[in-house]
Order: sequence, then C-alpha cells, then structure tokens
Amino acid sequence: MDYFIDALGDICPIPIIKAEKILKQIKDNDRVIVETDHSCSIASVTNHFAQKYGYPSTIEEVEEGIWQIIITKKS
Repeated sequence: MDYFIDALGDICPIPIIKAEKILKQIKDNDRVIVETDHSCSIASVTNHFAQKYGYPSTIEEVEEGIWQIIITKKS
C-alpha cells in the first residue's frame, strides 16, 4: 500500500518527522511517498532512512522543482 505525504513548503526535518510517523505504523513492503519542493530534502530524507533503517528509496521529479521521494519499508 502507498501512503502519501504532502511536504510542499516544509523544510527539514519536517518531511523526515512526517515520514517517520507513518513508517512506524505500516507493514513491510508498503511505501511512503514524500512530495517536496525543497531539493535539500531529497538528500536528507533518503540518507536518513537508508542509514537509520536500511530502507531503499527512489526519487522522481514529477514537475519542475517538485520531487517525490518513495521510501519502501523493509524488515
């Protein structure tokens, strides 16, 4: 299942905090999609979840200056 977070206008660490809250409640292989317009959030969010939990993530630019960070929860 996919869970969407609107983090447009949010600066770090807000997107991380929002994603952490959902990731703690979902099942393995579910995904959290964080939509952001802050390029610095891309590295912050992906690095945080890769280093802390080993969760893989991908990044897609869905519009100019707007990205979706897709984090997959793994056990």
